[in-house]
Amino acid sequence: MIKDYEMMIILKPQLSQDEAIQENEKTVSIILENGGELIKTDVWGKRQLAYPINKQTEGHYFINYFKLDSDKVKLIQRLYNINETILRFIIIDRQQKRG
Repeated sequence: MIKDYEMMIILKPQLSQDEAIQENEKTVSIILENGGELIKTDVWGKRQLAYPINKQTEGHYFINYFKLDSDKVKLIQRLYNINETILRFIIIDRQQKRG
């Protein structure tokens, strides 16, 4: 079943803004390769983290809105977990969010 999702992703602060945008595009390409559809991306830029993650205090923030078959989400999450440029990410089902 295809659902609407929202993903916040935080990338390592050592990346330049251009490198961070390219890395975000790579994460989106994984979604597209698995039959997803990108709706839009909000670039928040480099920001202070609320708490340190892996001894980092800043990160590049992106929010991606997309449609994807719910069966593919776990695969996407596994691929993101092994990507070393990603400090943290969360994928939220937007239908449940509206509740």
